[in-house]
Amino acid sequence: MDLGIVRRLTRLATDDGFFCVAALDHPENYLALLDPDITRVSYETAVESKLDLGAALARHASGLLLDPVYALGQAIATGALPRDTGLVAPIEVLAYRPDTPPGWDTATRLRPKWTPEKMAKLGVDGVKLILFYRADLTETAAEQRKLVADLAADCHAWRLPLIVEPIWYPLPGEEPGETQRADAIVASAAEFTLLGLDILKMQYPGSAGACRDLDAAATVPWVLLSEGAGFDDFAAQMEVAARAGASGYIAGRAVWGDAVGRTAALGRVGERLDALNAIVRAHGRPWAERVPAGAITPTWYEAYGE
Repeated sequence: MDLGIVRRLTRLATDDGFFCVAALDHPENYLALLDPDITRVSYETAVESKLDLGAALARHASGLLLDPVYALGQAIATGALPRDTGLVAPIEVLAYRPDTPPGWDTATRLRPKWTPEKMAKLGVDGVKLILFYRADLTETAAEQRKLVADLAADCHAWRLPLIVEPIWYPLPGEEPGETQRADAIVASAAEFTLLGLDILKMQYPGSAGACRDLDAAATVPWVLLSEGAGFDDFAAQMEVAARAGASGYIAGRAVWGDAVGRTAALGRVGERLDALNAIVRAHGRPWAERVPAGAITPTWYEAYGE
């Protein structure tokens, strides 16, 4: 792996090699936690809320995932993002559709005028892309895989790690069984791990056996997403995933969902992250174990970057 990418992954992880990342990149669904009528939430209110929450999370996380509209630039400018906390930026635009499974428009859209080059210039440590992915939607799936491969090349040109989050979802009228869902999640890990990305952000596939299958399919470090689970459920899932080989988590609402707009509840988000960190450290696999160590010769720097 390129040394520039290794350096950024190191900044995203704890000193002992685990990704303990709090996700705060949520768009309209975050605003809905402040007011169900999101049109009444001002830009200033959303920014203030995300900065307060981000500062509380940063004290317990190895990295933060922040959106560019309400949080990323603001956290850098105000110092809410500490100097020793890693930074991940989402590159997609999500369209919130709460009444339609999976709750979002499933089309994949990159944010206009928001590029890996700009992120690298800002000092970002990783780029995240979410994909609502069904391998059986053949044409769309092929386009999504090409997008990932092209984006990985673009990110790597700037020595930025790429984190890909393939989300399996049921089609309208479909009632999938646990095995179908688990098999699809594991299969997506096998597909995307070959496309040049650096971290997989994965749904919980439902069981310890499925987590072991996922781990066997992945040739890059993988982390667990909370997917709207309650904290206790997510903590239980995290232990199962860590025992199977996960290198940490990128977790959102399971940690902070009930603290939005409630200053008195901010202390609880730190306690939850500490509990997750303890689980990951006790049972997980440090990310560097999956990254082959390259030989460093006395003149390695002469050809680096060429």
